Amino acid sequence: MKEYCKKYLDEQFDGDADIMSEIYGEYAESARTKAAEAAAALAAGEWTQLDRVAHTLKGNALAAGDSEMAETAIELRKTAALHDTDASVSLVAKLESFAKEL
Repeated sequence: MKEYCKKYLDEQFDGDADIMSEIYGEYAESARTKAAEAAAALAAGEWTQLDRVAHTLKGNALAAGDSEMAETAIELRKTAALHDTDASVSLVAKLESFAKEL
């Protein structure tokens, strides 16, 4: 578990290790799935779907205290709105890397 996520979840759930572990596990699984969905949407040129996936990633990351993932998802939403392929490719790769580390 990322240290800053652990700190955030600890504050939110008064150190209840079982709840923290469950929430973080669900977050990690969802992040990996959503990062793959983002890559697929980008490859297909589905900008609206890419924005939706990035929006979900952002919300899930914020709920788990993962500001790094959330900030990257916010940037991806911006590049998706601009249909900026190069920047989106870089951001999706970053999200996939973050998701693998969870």
